[in-house]
Amino acid sequence: MALPAGEDLLEYPPKSWCRAYFDTVCKHPAVENNINESFNSWILEARFKPIIGMLEAIRIKVMNRLGQQEDYVMKWTSEFTPKSLKLYNEYMKIDQICRVDCNADNGYEVTEGDDRHIVNLRVKRCTCRAWDLEGIPCPHTIKALLHERINPLTETNWYHSKEAFLLTYKHKLQPMRGNFFWKIDPLQAMEPPEFVKLAGRPRNKRVRQKDEALKRQGE
Repeated sequence: MALPAGEDLLEYPPKSWCRAYFDTVCKHPAVENNINESFNSWILEARFKPIIGMLEAIRIKVMNRLGQQEDYVMKWTSEFTPKSLKLYNEYMKIDQICRVDCNADNGYEVTEGDDRHIVNLRVKRCTCRAWDLEGIPCPHTIKALLHERINPLTETNWYHSKEAFLLTYKHKLQPMRGNFFWKIDPLQAMEPPEFVKLAGRPRNKRVRQKDEALKRQGE
């Protein structure tokens, strides 16, 4: 990394860009804002409508989305999400090349190639930070749990469960009648701003942008 880039990065708190300082509550290690970009593209058509039309279009999309996602989750055949199970199975493959040593007090040294990490099953923590951040047992944790004859999948955080996802889509948006039936509160009616006459002569010609070609000389 170039020195100026590093200096600019240090102006922001490390917990916003460095995984070593991430909070472990969310159980997700992402550092990008892809979810914002996905939402913006999802409502792209609605964004160009007037404010009421935009909000109505988004409301209908969300109403449909909640029902569709609930139907999708109900079809899961496992207790946990497909993505979490996919990552778990990838970790299980790495676990096979690890070696574990135990201190008989919930402390484990797990060696992976030339690297080594400490796993503490009591506090559910591994020094690689993957288990802490994701809530899914990392390869080192899996090795320690298998050493204790514990099913590693049972140590997956509840946030990745089918139950948690169903709760996300539990509360639905109710259908609404058309705007002809909406009640209007006269105390909160949306009115245009008051006209304010500015000083000086009114401008008759629109202000052109700098890169616009002039129609004739002097215009």
